[in-house]
Amino acid sequence: MINLFNIEPNKTYATRENAVKAVERKFGPRMTYPGTEENLHYFIHTHTDGRFFPVFVGERAIQAGIHFSFNVVA
Repeated sequence: MINLFNIEPNKTYATRENAVKAVERKFGPRMTYPGTEENLHYFIHTHTDGRFFPVFVGERAIQAGIHFSFNVVA
């Protein structure tokens, strides 16, 4: 069965650049999994109202505690 789901953002930003800056402000420009050199990955999603928010991908993001600040899908 195929299910459609909508991501409800924690916080939205007026521009894509502001969303990226919020991530970098929180975690620094070089985001890696704690204790390793493995990168964490995210994309900028557009909400239905035209605003933007970051969505992190993967279990590593959950293990790093990103879900306390931003949306995560795994």
